[in-house]
Amino acid sequence: MGQGLCGKGLKLFIFFAILVFGMIIFVHELGHYLAARKAGIRVVEFSIGMGPRLLKFTRGETMYSLKLFPIGGSCRMLGDEDKEEGAEPDPRSFNSKSVPWRMLVILGGGIANFLFALVLAILISMFNVQQDRYIMSFPENSPAQAAGLLEGDRVIRVNGRRIATRGDVNFAMLSADGRPIDIRVNRDGQRLDFTLNPMYRAEENRWLLGISFGVSVGTFANAPEGYQDAPGWRRMGFFENFAVGANTVDFYIRATLTGLGRLIRYGFNFDEIMGPIGIVGTVGGDVTYVLEAEGGGVGPAFWTLMQWTAILSATLGMMNLLPIPALDGAHMVFLAIEGIRRKPIPPERQGMINLIGFVLLMGLFVIVAYHDILRFF
Repeated sequence: MGQGLCGKGLKLFIFFAILVFGMIIFVHELGHYLAARKAGIRVVEFSIGMGPRLLKFTRGETMYSLKLFPIGGSCRMLGDEDKEEGAEPDPRSFNSKSVPWRMLVILGGGIANFLFALVLAILISMFNVQQDRYIMSFPENSPAQAAGLLEGDRVIRVNGRRIATRGDVNFAMLSADGRPIDIRVNRDGQRLDFTLNPMYRAEENRWLLGISFGVSVGTFANAPEGYQDAPGWRRMGFFENFAVGANTVDFYIRATLTGLGRLIRYGFNFDEIMGPIGIVGTVGGDVTYVLEAEGGGVGPAFWTLMQWTAILSATLGMMNLLPIPALDGAHMVFLAIEGIRRKPIPPERQGMINLIGFVLLMGLFVIVAYHDILRFF
């Protein structure tokens, strides 16, 4: 990966990563923008990026701009900060609106990211093949087969956790950490329970169930060679793709929260945290690899790019709603307190809290960026 970033693939890396970031940021700020317009709030500036403006134009009463650094954006609305004491608030300012309307505007960015991720996840499901929860076969000395599981069984719970996607199995295994696993499967309409002992594979440094899972084939995709007669593959109906897309986005959100929980529980490990530079390397590297690999090409690379976009859009939507100063979640907390107290928190106090949060986030950003550079260069 490090050689790829320093070699001829660098331009492709940067292009793909900026494309993904740009789409996600645009969708997020568009959510704020549309919610503000719906609430009757004047949007002063809609911008993508941070830092000096590269391009700008004004249409109606809003200035649209593109800024130098593609790591953020803003939807600046008319505020009451500059009004004279005792003056009537501007009826089209953010602060003149009711608490519910302001909450909707703040939530608009996250909601837009979730919906964008959902649309992408549905399209990916429709046009691609992905691992399912159906058992296709068992490797040699499989503890799952020894416990009584059969080909064609569909895994629905692991250690009591509902299994909606193949990724849920991985999370359940990670939590078990080698301890005995309780598995519930659906076999021809019957729900059966089994207990098995995972096997450890030293070369991969992880515990395995001893199951080769089948695949789900999207409505408009072709089944891969060798799977047509296997018991673990199936073609999804048109509307089933919508359920798969929703379950996938739900998994992305839960994975984000699980990752944050592990950081809080086990402490910050910068080998497991990735910032914008790390994402540039990972997204660009994955897409470029698929683009240039044998059997790859433009089509598979495009869907890899879309999958990363869906993952990051859902992750950004979730992260931005956390109650951390300088993020949308903190604004939601301020508004909730205002709704309870029936008067706003003083702007200078909000500003101080957000400033402290911003400084801490920027400090974390610098540290993570440093570790990203060590990792990829």
